[in-house]
Amino acid sequence: MAVFVQTSRTAEVTLTSLFFLEVLLAFFLLPQRLPKGCPVSPLQAAGVLAACCALLFPMISIVKRASGAAAAWFSRTCIKADPLKKQKSRAKFEDQCWQLWIHATMTALECYVLFIDAGGEPWFDQPATLWTPHPSLQVHDKTSLHVLYVVQMAIWIVTAFSHQFFEERHKDYVMMWVHHLVTIALIGLSYTMGYVRIGVLVLLLHDSSDIVIDLLKTTNYMKLEGPSHLFLVEICFVTNLFTWGYSRLYLYGYHVVYVGGWVMPREVLLSPYSPGIGWAKSVTQGHAPGFRYPQSIGDGTFSLLENIKSLPTHEMIPGYWSFNVLMSSLIIMHVIWYLMFWRIFYKLLTKEAAHDAGREEYEGDSDDD
Repeated sequence: MAVFVQTSRTAEVTLTSLFFLEVLLAFFLLPQRLPKGCPVSPLQAAGVLAACCALLFPMISIVKRASGAAAAWFSRTCIKADPLKKQKSRAKFEDQCWQLWIHATMTALECYVLFIDAGGEPWFDQPATLWTPHPSLQVHDKTSLHVLYVVQMAIWIVTAFSHQFFEERHKDYVMMWVHHLVTIALIGLSYTMGYVRIGVLVLLLHDSSDIVIDLLKTTNYMKLEGPSHLFLVEICFVTNLFTWGYSRLYLYGYHVVYVGGWVMPREVLLSPYSPGIGWAKSVTQGHAPGFRYPQSIGDGTFSLLENIKSLPTHEMIPGYWSFNVLMSSLIIMHVIWYLMFWRIFYKLLTKEAAHDAGREEYEGDSDDD
C-alpha cells in the first residue's frame, strides 16, 4: 500500500508540473504562431486567453450555485430519500452541472462554425478538405473559429486546474488528469500548426457526446432511477452506450483519427502532382500507378503502411507523429471508459441498483463521507 501511495503521489506531482508547463507554453508560445486569418495580434491573443480564464471562474461559480440551489430544493421536496442532503453529493452534482453547461455551450458554437457560419464547411463529409490546401497555406478568417479555440483552451486550463484542486476525486482521477493534459496539448498543437479543421471535428465529437454523460451523472446523483422516477438514470445510461460507441469509438476513432489523421495527410500532401506542393512530382510511395489528383483521393488504392515505410516523416506534414499519437491515446482512454460502462451495465442486469453500480465502478473514495 505504501508503494502504491508513493507512486500515486509521484504521478500526481508529475502531472501537475506538466500542467503548469503547458499553461506557460499556452501563454508565451501559442501567441507567436497564430494561424493565418486570426483577427488579433500575438500580444492581444495572450490577453484574450487570460481574460477568458479569469471570466470562467465567476461564471462557473454562478452555474454551480444556481444549479445546486435548485437541485437541493427539488431533492428535499420531490425525492423521498433527499439524495443531495449530503454536502459531498451536492458538490459532485454542482461539478457536473457546470460541465454540462460548458459542453452544451461549446457544442452549439462548434455546430455554428461547422454547419452555419459562412454557409458551413465540408470538413466532416470530405476528409481530403482537411488538408487542401496545406494547413500552412490555409486562411481561417471566421472569427467564430478563433473564438472557439481560445475559449476551448481557457476551458481546459480551468477544467484541469479545478480537477486537481477543487473537484471530488473519482476512481479515474489519474486517467482524467492525463486526458486533460492531452487535450490541452492537442488544442495548442492544432491551433499553432494550422490543423484547426480536424481540431473542430475532434472538439465537436467530444463535447456533444459529453452532454449525455453529464445528464447520466446528474440523474444518478439525484437517484432518479427505477419506475418511480421513470427510469431516467437507466434511459440516460443506455443512451450513453450508443452515443459514446458511435461518436467516441466509430466516428472519432475511424473517420477522424484513422482516415482524417493517419491516412489523409499522406495521401493528399505526399501525392504526386498535389497542387501547391511542387516537390511531390517524384513521390509515388503508397500511391497506385496512374494516381491522379484529386480524382484518386480516397478511392482505396493508397497504402498507408507503404507510404510510412518509405517516408516515415516529411517537412510537408510537421507534427504528424506527435499529433496522431496524442489523438490515438484518447481512443485508448475511450475504450477503457467504455468497458467501465459495460461493467456497470452488467451489474444493472444482475438487479443491482443503478446508483450502487455507478458508485462501485466510478465514484471510488469520492462517495465516502
